[in-house]
Amino acid sequence: MNALAWIGEARIAQAVQDGKLDNLPGAGCPLDLTVRDGALDAQARLGLELLDRARRRLRTDAAQDQRERAALRLLWAKALARQRHNTGTSA
Repeated sequence: MNALAWIGEARIAQAVQDGKLDNLPGAGCPLDLTVRDGALDAQARLGLELLDRARRRLRTDAAQDQRERAALRLLWAKALARQRHNTGTSA
């Protein structure tokens, strides 16, 4: 570890010990560790962020669709079983 990194680590440790990093906005929330290229302009970074959000929403919507389809299949199976029971057929 070079001297600059050591100084930085020491200052961070001191700030933590003094409580200066307590109650920061976003405390307890997961960090966005997505690597962004610093050479990209603001528009490209914004575009990448929008694509990431759309991908997350798409995964959430797909999972919701799967849950809804499973619930519908269960309701359909119960309705068929009830119909068979009421008509007395076993097919």
